[in-house]
Amino acid sequence: MTKPIAFIAPYKKLADLFVEVADEMNKDVEVFIGDLQEGVNIAKDLEDKGYEVVISRGGTALAINDHTSNLSVVEVVVNGFDLIRVLNEARQYSGKIAIVGFRQFTYGLEDLDYIMDIDIKVITLGEGSYNNFDYIEKLLIKTKEEGYNCLVGDNISIKIASKLGMNHYLIRSGKSSLAQAILEAERILRIKNEEMEKTQRIKGIIDSVNDGIISLDKNGTIQIFNSRAEEILGYKAEDVLGVNLSKVIPQINYQKVLANDSIEVDKFYRLNNIELLVNIISIKIKGISAGLVITFQKAANIQKKEKTIRKELFLKGYTADKSFDNIIGESQAIQNAIKEAKKYARENLPLLIYGETGTGKELFAQAVHNFSLKSREPFVAFNCAAVPEELLESELFGYVGGAFTGASKKGKTGLFEQAHGGTLFLDEIGEVSLSTQAKLLRVFEERKIRKIGDDRLTPVDVRLILATNKSLSELVKEGRFREDLYYRINVLRLNLPALRDRESDIPLLVKYFIDNSNKKTNRSIRGISTKGMELLKKLNWPGNIRQLENTIERLCVKTENAYISEKLINETIQDLNEKINLNIFHENKIPNKSLEELEKEIIKKVLDEEGGNKSSAAQRLKIGRTTLWRKLNK
Repeated sequence: MTKPIAFIAPYKKLADLFVEVADEMNKDVEVFIGDLQEGVNIAKDLEDKGYEVVISRGGTALAINDHTSNLSVVEVVVNGFDLIRVLNEARQYSGKIAIVGFRQFTYGLEDLDYIMDIDIKVITLGEGSYNNFDYIEKLLIKTKEEGYNCLVGDNISIKIASKLGMNHYLIRSGKSSLAQAILEAERILRIKNEEMEKTQRIKGIIDSVNDGIISLDKNGTIQIFNSRAEEILGYKAEDVLGVNLSKVIPQINYQKVLANDSIEVDKFYRLNNIELLVNIISIKIKGISAGLVITFQKAANIQKKEKTIRKELFLKGYTADKSFDNIIGESQAIQNAIKEAKKYARENLPLLIYGETGTGKELFAQAVHNFSLKSREPFVAFNCAAVPEELLESELFGYVGGAFTGASKKGKTGLFEQAHGGTLFLDEIGEVSLSTQAKLLRVFEERKIRKIGDDRLTPVDVRLILATNKSLSELVKEGRFREDLYYRINVLRLNLPALRDRESDIPLLVKYFIDNSNKKTNRSIRGISTKGMELLKKLNWPGNIRQLENTIERLCVKTENAYISEKLINETIQDLNEKINLNIFHENKIPNKSLEELEKEIIKKVLDEEGGNKSSAAQRLKIGRTTLWRKLNK
C-alpha cells in the first residue's frame, strides 16, 4: 500500500503554515523540517519507507529531486501575489532591489521594474547551484557592488545576503500555493497508483497465459520474461531481464525482423533440445518501431492437447438449420434486429454480432447464413473461448503432416478451409489473443491462410460472422484487441436486444418453451397464470432467453397443474437464488416519482450505508461535500 504524502519544509514558519492549510483542507500530510542536505536525508529515509510523493520548495525541492530515484517531487511554486507582497515590503527601504532564484522562479520577471516602478535586477541561479554557496556568494557580492543592497530570494540566498550585510526579504509561499501543491501531489499519487495497478494487472495477464512471452526493446534488450518462458526455457527472469536476447537465445535472429519491420509466424526453433513453435511480432508506437514481442510454445504439446479437446467436440457442425422464422418475437426491438440482419445477409462482408449472454447470437448467425447467397454452402460454427490458446491456431488454420513432434502425419484441415465457399461463425471473438488476432488480420487482408509448418499460402473464400458479449472498443482502449482488426470486422454491426428490452415478447417465448417441454415429456401444460406472467415480466433476466428457457423447463417439471402458478414461480426463483425485489425497478420500468424524490431516496440510502459519513457519501455520489451539504439542507 502506498504511503501518504509528505511535506519537507526548508524552514519552520513554512512548516507551520503548511500544517494550517492541510488542516483546513482536511488532508493527511506528514510534515518534516530540513533545508538542502538535511531535507535530502529526510527524503531518502522516506523513500526507503515506501513513500511515493513529497512536497518541498526552492533549492531543497531541487536537491531532493536530484538525489532520489523513486520519489516524485512536487515543488511549491511562488505565485505572483507572493512576490508582489514581498517586493512592496522591500521597496520601502531601498530603491534598488535584486531578485535571486532558480529559473522556474525568475522566468518572466524582467518587466517587473517597469510595472512596479522599481529598479530591479533579476539574477537566475544555475540548475546545479543550490548547494554551491561560494558561487551564490560571488554573485551577491557583485550585485552589492553594483548598488543593489536589498535582496529578495529564497532561504539559501537570504542566509548569504545576511552574511554580507545586505537587506534581505524571504519570499514566503502563501496558502494558495501550498493548497495547490497538495492537490498536485494527490493527483500524482493517484496516477502512480493507477499505473501500479495497471502494471500488476498486465503482469498477471502475461503470467497467466500458456505461451512463453519475451518482450524486447528496440535494441534487443529483454524487458519482459514471463513465468511460462521461465518454465519452458529454464532461465530465471531475474537473470535475463536487461540482457540482450542474443546472449540468451542466439538462435533467434531478432535483428532481421527489426531491420525489415516484418513478422515471423509459426517458425520452428530448437532451443535447449526443445522444439518450439515461435512467433515474432514487431511493436510500433505512432508508426515508429519500439521493439518486438516473441511468443512460443512447445510443439509437442499441441498434438497431446488436441486429442483431449477433440472429445469435447467444439466444432458445432457444418450446416445451419435455423432461419429467421425460428426467431420468436413481435416487439419493435426484435423486429428491427431481424430487418437489419436480413439486409446484412445479402452482403459478402464481415458481420459483427453484439449481444449479452443468451440473446441468440448463433441463432441470428445461422439465419443470416441461410438468407444469404451462400446458404447452400458450409456453415461452420466455433467457440473461440472454449479452446486453449495454444490450440486455437491449429483449429483455425490447420497444420501440415509432421509439422511438429507428435503431429498427425496426415496433417489437419483448419476451420477456414472447412468453411471454404460458405460462412465461418466465430463466437466469443473478444477472447482471442493478440497473436492470433494478427493472423486473422492477415486473412482479412490477403484472403489466404498459412497452415502451421507450411511455407505456402492457401486461398480461402469465407464470409466471416463474429460474435461477442464484450465491448471490443473498450478492449481496444485496454490494449487487449487490435485496433486495425476491430475496424476490419466492424464493417457491419448487429446489436441484439436484451430480453429486458423486449418484455412484450416474454409471453410468446414462454408459450414456445412450454410447448417444447410438453413434446419432450408428453404432458399437457396449458400455460402460466396471469399473475405468474406479470411476475416473469418483472425479472431483469441477466441470462436473457437462455435463462428464461431453463426457468420454464424447470417450472414445467415441478408443476402438477394445467397452469403454472405465481406461487410456484416465486418458489422456483428462490430456489435459483433469483428472488425478485418488486420494489426495485430496472431501466425500462421508471417509478412514478419526481426526480427530486428519487434523488432524496438515493442520498439517504448512500448516507445510511456509509454510516452517516458525509465525505464518503459525497465520494460515492461523485459530488462535492459542499454540494451534498446544500442538498441535505434543502
